[in-house]
Amino acid sequence: MHPKPIQPFVAQAADTPVPARRQLIAGAAVTAAAALLPLRRAVAQTAARGGDWLAMVKAQHLLVDQTFKELLDSTDKTFLRRQRLQRTLAYQLTAHSVAEENVLYPAIARLGLVTEADKLYLDQAHAKVMNAELELTNVQESGAWQEKVSALQAAVLQHARQDEEARLYPQLQQKLDATTNAVLTAAFAREFASVHPEKGLPLAPPPVASPSRGG
Repeated sequence: MHPKPIQPFVAQAADTPVPARRQLIAGAAVTAAAALLPLRRAVAQTAARGGDWLAMVKAQHLLVDQTFKELLDSTDKTFLRRQRLQRTLAYQLTAHSVAEENVLYPAIARLGLVTEADKLYLDQAHAKVMNAELELTNVQESGAWQEKVSALQAAVLQHARQDEEARLYPQLQQKLDATTNAVLTAAFAREFASVHPEKGLPLAPPPVASPSRGG
C-alpha cells in the first residue's frame, strides 16, 4: 500500500498528480529566484551608465512599484505566484532600505536635517512592521491579504515619491559636491549588494489561519 500523498500547498494543485505538483513547485521556486534579478541588474546597469545614487534609488522605486502592482493584480487562484511575488517584494524592500538607512539617511542628518532624517527612519520602521504583518497573513485570505498589500503600497510609495524623490534626495544631491556624491554612490551600491536573495527560494506552505482574531 502506497503512503498517502502529502497535502499540496495550494488549492489549485489538489487534483494534480504528485510528480506534476512537484515539478510545478520546483518551477515556481526557480521563477522566484529569477524574479529577484531585475533589482540587482538595475543597480548594475545604472552604475555602468555612470548613474549616481539618486538614479539607482529611482530605478529601485520603479521596480518596487511594479512588484506591488503585480501583487495586487494576482488572483486568489494563483497562490504560488502570490508567494513568489511576496518574497520578491520582501527582498526588494530589505536591500533598498539597508542602503538608504546606512548611507543616505545619515548623509541627510549630516546636512543638519536631523528631524527629516529621523522621520525617514520612522517611516521605514513602520513599513517594516506592515510588511511583517503581511508575511503573517495567509495569501489565501484574499480580503485581509489584499488590504494589507494596499496599505503597505500606499505607505511605501508615499514615503519614496513625496519625501525622498520629490524633496529630500534632490536637496541632498544639490548640497554635496561631485566627489561626495560619488562616495555616496559607491557606498549605496555596496550596501545594497550586501543583501543577498535566498538561493532557490524554497516555497513554504502558506501560514495556517488562526482562529478569529477580530478585525
